[in-house]
Amino acid sequence: MEVDRSEIEKVLAPTPFEFVAPYAWIEAYIYTTITGFAEYEDTFGDYYGSTGVVIPARFGEHTGGYYAHCFKNKDYGTAPGREAMGFPIKYAELRMQKVGRAVTATTRRPTASVDLSLVIGDGAAKPPVDVVRSPHLLLQSIPSVERDEVMLQQIIKRDVSSSSSLTAVAGEPAVDFLPTGSGVDELAWLKAGRPIYGEFFSGKFRGAFGTVLSTTASPELRKRLGV
Repeated sequence: MEVDRSEIEKVLAPTPFEFVAPYAWIEAYIYTTITGFAEYEDTFGDYYGSTGVVIPARFGEHTGGYYAHCFKNKDYGTAPGREAMGFPIKYAELRMQKVGRAVTATTRRPTASVDLSLVIGDGAAKPPVDVVRSPHLLLQSIPSVERDEVMLQQIIKRDVSSSSSLTAVAGEPAVDFLPTGSGVDELAWLKAGRPIYGEFFSGKFRGAFGTVLSTTASPELRKRLGV
């Protein structure tokens, strides 16, 4: 989506990341197999899914996609992604359906409600502008249990594009932001945005380890560690 620069700068303001371009990717995934994700065979309910909003951003000499929002529908995908990697994961009800060339995805939670749709085309994926979204730039923050402060914060770069085998086809996108049940809408900053490009991915997704770009420890933690 093309988004007003000022809206993106507001989202980036509390982070260590810098503005790159006035765009945001809205992504929706389902994983039909989850080998290694769960300690059980998940054969009930909806497929494990994820919806995310990725903003082009820069940290020092590193440019990538900052994950501003991330929603998942299964508990086994939450802790590894949030605590270990720094994805800002929250729970949501997620649905995805593909009928012929039409793909629809819905995300529902008290503070976010959005419908995505895509009509798959015939051409290869080729965005009209070069908007970076990979590698992901993540902000891992671990709070102190003794005082109101961040005990440990790390900037992480993670690239699953090199570990996965995915094929992308261009399509015609549409986005519809709906009223939320709580009256709070964490995606409100995207509502004036304009969908300009869409892609449909398929293939094999494989997770990857990340690379720590920066680590900041609180004075109390440094004292405890003797550094």
